[in-house]
Amino acid sequence: MPTPDDAHAVAFARLAGAGEGMLDLGRAALAIGRITEPGLMVEEYAARLDALADRAVVACGAEAEAARVVAAVSEVLFREEGFAGDRTDYYNPQNSFLHDVLERRRGLPILLSVLFMEVAGRAGLVVEGVGAPSHFVVRYRADEEWQFLDPFRGGEAIPRSVLEARVQQALAGTSVSTEAFLEGVTGRQILGRILVNLKGCYARRGDATGALAATDFLLAMTPWAVEEVRDRGLLLYQLQRYDESLDALQRYVEHAPESAQVEPLERLIGQIEEILAQGG
Repeated sequence: MPTPDDAHAVAFARLAGAGEGMLDLGRAALAIGRITEPGLMVEEYAARLDALADRAVVACGAEAEAARVVAAVSEVLFREEGFAGDRTDYYNPQNSFLHDVLERRRGLPILLSVLFMEVAGRAGLVVEGVGAPSHFVVRYRADEEWQFLDPFRGGEAIPRSVLEARVQQALAGTSVSTEAFLEGVTGRQILGRILVNLKGCYARRGDATGALAATDFLLAMTPWAVEEVRDRGLLLYQLQRYDESLDALQRYVEHAPESAQVEPLERLIGQIEEILAQGG
């Protein structure tokens, strides 16, 4: 449920809505950058991804085996260019924007994974994102086996047994299958996780405007996500945009009548109606 004039969110949703085989993850991730830079030239940054891939191809040769492509991409990204995980300011919103990652050489695990996927893909190797809890990684096929690596840690190889142990520890006490978190995820899932991370980064800083923008992009991509409708209403309330807040919260209550949050939200709706009645 983006605002009607949010052309950038609508344009992003078109990119994200392409069929999985047609979705251009790099350009869609770059388009998220228009949250903070409306005039962002996506094609200029896409050309940087092309140039990085060209350097990797020169290093490993065309149609090289998987291990050689991975080694070449890792050399270009992590040794020559110095891309690395941001350990000092992890929750900086810039770490969730691919164009900023390309400029600053720092980012969150999922953004560095997207970077690796896009450069390796241009170099001829299919690399998939793996949504392990708390720490996104990637995998590729070599010698009939899935190989895992961590772009946040400079392309460090991760033995499957080690990754399984990490996932099991993160899921301890739940009935969720470990195997599910070792599978590849879709481009749309990656874009959604980027936006959820970005929203959280803004929220940590008390930046309701930034969190609202991330929420609008999420809703442009998944307009049926009622939790995002609720959060949009609460963020609008913080920003004293009461008419819009009331509309969003009423929509949430209508579509999630069994939610435990309905009662407190109905009280908030009443307060907003009083504010509006008083000309607020």
